[in-house]
Amino acid sequence: MSTTVVRRRFAQDDSERGSATIWMITTALTMVLLVGLAVDLGGQVLAKQHAQVVAFEAARAGGQQLQGPAAVLGQGAVVDPVLAVAAATTYIAGTPEVVGTASVVGDRVVVDTVTTYQTRFLSIVGIQQLTVTGHAEARTVRAVEGVVG
Repeated sequence: MSTTVVRRRFAQDDSERGSATIWMITTALTMVLLVGLAVDLGGQVLAKQHAQVVAFEAARAGGQQLQGPAAVLGQGAVVDPVLAVAAATTYIAGTPEVVGTASVVGDRVVVDTVTTYQTRFLSIVGIQQLTVTGHAEARTVRAVEGVVG
């Protein structure tokens, strides 16, 4: 008699049967997607910081290239455009995953960099890489006894 009762209980149509399983699968998939998105966006931020640091350091290296005679005579700190661009470009070339350009605009060394982040999870939906940029400017100033002039 007890087996008949059990068979009847399972044989009845239950519209709620299996709904918890579908909910769990949907929730698990959503969580995996959110974690994957967090990983890839975090990686993009890290790549952006790297591109920015390379730009800052390249601009700094370029900004240290002064015209010798004016600096030696104490007449001012004037950036040598050719040497500044060469120094910044050399610095960028030392970081193979980053490409960039350097120029001198007035008294500023301007550097722009570009790199890409290869996605880990977003590649599942067809996004293979994320491009990020960096930008920095260095201005050389002369300071005599703590006074910028």
